[in-house]
Amino acid sequence: MNNLLLNEKKLMQTGVFTTRMEMIDYILLKIIKDNDGPLGSWTLREEINDYGISCSTATIGRYLKELDYKGYTIQKGNQGRVLTLDGSSWVNEIENSIEDAIMHKQLTLDIQITEYDELIDLLNVRKTLETEATRLAAINATDDEIRRLFESLEVHRKCVEENLDPTIPALDFHTLIAEICHNKFILALLNVLIFEEKRIESVFPTLITRERGGIYIQEHDKITKAIEARNPREAAKLMNEHIQVLIEAIIEQAYDK
Repeated sequence: MNNLLLNEKKLMQTGVFTTRMEMIDYILLKIIKDNDGPLGSWTLREEINDYGISCSTATIGRYLKELDYKGYTIQKGNQGRVLTLDGSSWVNEIENSIEDAIMHKQLTLDIQITEYDELIDLLNVRKTLETEATRLAAINATDDEIRRLFESLEVHRKCVEENLDPTIPALDFHTLIAEICHNKFILALLNVLIFEEKRIESVFPTLITRERGGIYIQEHDKITKAIEARNPREAAKLMNEHIQVLIEAIIEQAYDK
């Protein structure tokens, strides 16, 4: 592994080192390891600059004395330091930890990119399906079903006000619209999509749509009132715009990494 690609900041971001001093110890030992013969403070000061670290020769000397004390280096006359077996073993252990950390981070990134794409694709399908469901709900829903929609809206609103995760009540609102549109195929398809959406979203420790419940509750309120007013065109338009807002939020998060 060519750690010259990893500067001080990136090395600390791996999570391998608990302190900056430990990280500098590693870099010094690695530089010594990668050279055939002993190295002195002057050469080490020059080479450590490649990692974005500026140290005086005296500071390097103090680090080396500490490494001698730990049993990681030994001085060869006036030529400089070489690694002991313990020092070489410790460097190899840290090397492996860094590689594991980088691979884990890359794997996580790859998974997230895939899952972001899946979520965006799924929401695009939902947009088409739910635009029609909302149009039909404005035509077919009974007064009692519209009352249930308002009740669902209040559950969602209370969740947002109490700073709880609004995902479930928000999805329940969308499911209820599919139910009251009185098209069993739309309801069945949406249930499948929502099940998959929950699976995909579970991958993300944070998701921007969870943080914007206050905005989405206002959009849900407008959709509900358009259904109550029996205005299918307006209701469908509002739902289409609402899910497009969700899609754009996910795209924003996907590219803001």
